[in-house]
Amino acid sequence: MSLIRTAAITVAILAAASPALADQFVVPQSGAGAMSPLDMMGRQLTAIAGAKATRVQWKRAVKAADMINSNRCKDAYLYAVSESDDRLAKRVYEVCTTISRS
Repeated sequence: MSLIRTAAITVAILAAASPALADQFVVPQSGAGAMSPLDMMGRQLTAIAGAKATRVQWKRAVKAADMINSNRCKDAYLYAVSESDDRLAKRVYEVCTTISRS
């Protein structure tokens, strides 16, 4: 999958569970009031900075994002649980249930 999609999912996984950050990953429809790509990138960088993830957590999140991109949500969740990373497991669950609903 694309590097941008992997990065976006990684950011979504690592983002804090606050409602303010959850809004940053909603991509509006084009038209009046749509978010520009530059604004979207700025918001994603803000979310990355707010994630406060260690290098090890980031690598685990990237690996989980790659699994999600390969339609292996269950494997991504089991990977997070096996690494005893509750934060990652919670976010993988949230991302995967959102993907399955759409």
